[in-house]
Amino acid sequence: MLLAATFSVAQQTVIVKDSITNEPISFVSVYLGNNSGGYTDEKGAIAIPNEAAQIRLSHICYETKIIDNVTANAHTIFLVPKSINLDEVAISAKVPKRIKTTEVGLMKAKTQTKHKGANGFEMALFIPYDSTWTETPYIHSILASLNYSTHYLAFTEIKNPIYATLRFDLRMPDAKTGAPKDESLIDGGIILPSGQKLNKDGISLPLPIPFPQTGVFIVVEWITTAQVSESYNLVPSLNMTLNKSEKRTWNKKTFRGMDWMQEQNEPAYQNKETQVFYKGRMPSAKLGLKISK
Repeated sequence: MLLAATFSVAQQTVIVKDSITNEPISFVSVYLGNNSGGYTDEKGAIAIPNEAAQIRLSHICYETKIIDNVTANAHTIFLVPKSINLDEVAISAKVPKRIKTTEVGLMKAKTQTKHKGANGFEMALFIPYDSTWTETPYIHSILASLNYSTHYLAFTEIKNPIYATLRFDLRMPDAKTGAPKDESLIDGGIILPSGQKLNKDGISLPLPIPFPQTGVFIVVEWITTAQVSESYNLVPSLNMTLNKSEKRTWNKKTFRGMDWMQEQNEPAYQNKETQVFYKGRMPSAKLGLKISK
């Protein structure tokens, strides 16, 4: 009890708001350094340790902000909305009454392993534009193969599972790095609340958007406002398939201070035991899209 009391006293509350509307911003990523961080809650609030010398606040719809020496209790921080030009992907309000859709991605691939969720972790799958398409298709839904088991792989049971909020997003690739851009194509993504399961129809977009000719990334971000380390296993995990040819899966570990990297470049896959286990194959995220022409 004394430890808990000491911990609570050593924190301060910060409220994050939109600089234009003055509305609180939920699920802002707050990086504290030293492999730690957290997210603001639905009211835009987050507890910051008093010893935090610097914090970095980021959200897909806002300019990233770095603040030194946050000292005042109930301190309010304002984020500036991004000004993004998305001329290449214009949202369409014309939805036909009858829509025949097809799937693209890796949803139909065999599930061979799964990747744990973690606070501040993002997984992305790149889906290229098919040169055989005679017309630009429209994206209607985001698909994901999620696993709600409280066992991570076959070895570890999560005794006190924390169910994450998931943010699904669509982003174009960066022309130089090939990684997902820090710009959302669907107004900041779509939130799947904690504990709500995703059905086979996936996450429907508010309005269909044309498939970018640069190809598109499906991005999934794990979020919890619980005070847990970035290594704590969150539920659900993401089902993965193994193959040699598909190297289109990327991941990002925000609270380890790491930017996007391709899945095959993960340090965990470089040791001999892992290479033998995967037999030269790499995990690819089972994500997909429903599209129509």
